[in-house]
Amino acid sequence: MALHRTLLATTVGALMAPCVGAQAATQTTQFQVRIVITESCDIQAVAASDIDFGTLTRSTGVPVDAQGTLEVNCSNGTPYTIGMNPGANATSTTAAADNRRMSDGNNNFVAYGLYRDAGRQDFWGEVIGTDTLAGTGTASAQTVPVYGRAPSTDAPAGSYSDTVIATITY
Repeated sequence: MALHRTLLATTVGALMAPCVGAQAATQTTQFQVRIVITESCDIQAVAASDIDFGTLTRSTGVPVDAQGTLEVNCSNGTPYTIGMNPGANATSTTAAADNRRMSDGNNNFVAYGLYRDAGRQDFWGEVIGTDTLAGTGTASAQTVPVYGRAPSTDAPAGSYSDTVIATITY
């Protein structure tokens, strides 16, 4: 029995010897944590209302006013600028207060202007920084008024229209 105890003690001691003084091994690695944040603005999927001057009798020099709206939705804090092209029937390629025209399709035109203010002093242009509207997104739809004025309805009877493109830059 004593031999058994000695043999057992020797075997246990031999098995434990490698563990005494041994250290745990470690390895490391690194990784990155990323996110990409973009700014966004939407002027196409939200509503824009037409500017409808209505049905009027031919008249000389009597201005007619109407109003429409754009809705823009930009991410919170995103700066944006809205501009408008001169329209499909303009007298020049530059958006200005005096060159927009509605057409009846028979080479007859009614001049009109689009403005950023209710007093119809600040016209809409398309060059950023010049006659455009600057704003900052709030992460919800913002209504932007568009004021129109036809300085006269002295044109042959007919249905007149024009197509204007509003562009948001952000």
